[in-house]
Amino acid sequence: MSSPGAEHGPTKAGGPLAAGARVVGSALETLLGLVLIAVVLVNVANAAGRYLFRTSLTGTDEVMVFSMIFVVVIGAVLALARRTHIAIDLMPSYAVPRLRRLIFVIHDAVTLAATAYAAQASWTFVSRLTRIGTSSMTLGIPMTVPHGVLLFGFAAMAVIALVYLLRDGYLLLTGADAPVERGSVR
Repeated sequence: MSSPGAEHGPTKAGGPLAAGARVVGSALETLLGLVLIAVVLVNVANAAGRYLFRTSLTGTDEVMVFSMIFVVVIGAVLALARRTHIAIDLMPSYAVPRLRRLIFVIHDAVTLAATAYAAQASWTFVSRLTRIGTSSMTLGIPMTVPHGVLLFGFAAMAVIALVYLLRDGYLLLTGADAPVERGSVR
């Protein structure tokens, strides 16, 4: 017999598609880590230049902010896909499997509604930015780029939530005996 939270740990189930998703996720995590290291190095170089040589590197603040947007959005997509985002598992941990599946269906539906709404609002905003042609003040980067990353992130999270909702809803309705786990690509 396992502990109440044992089914929440990462698993290696799912076949070749899940294995491919894990490889892509790991590669993205590595990329995000490298981007964070680059942001820190740029920040150190800029601070050193400012305090030691009384000059700063042009555009570093914009690069750092846009990089952080990229890291946070892609990280959020990965966390949702793996179901490792912040969650309170008190009730699901002690619920019977069918109730646990219902809780996940409700969670999936709320996540889908929130991310689809955010994606739609982001689409509207990016469309307006495209018409206006706004760019960043220092480097002239089109503002559709960082806002497009947000649009991509919200849309990707909505698709992930829809896939989970369909899967969890199907398993709830059919009473299939699939494990309910968090922390893995299912």
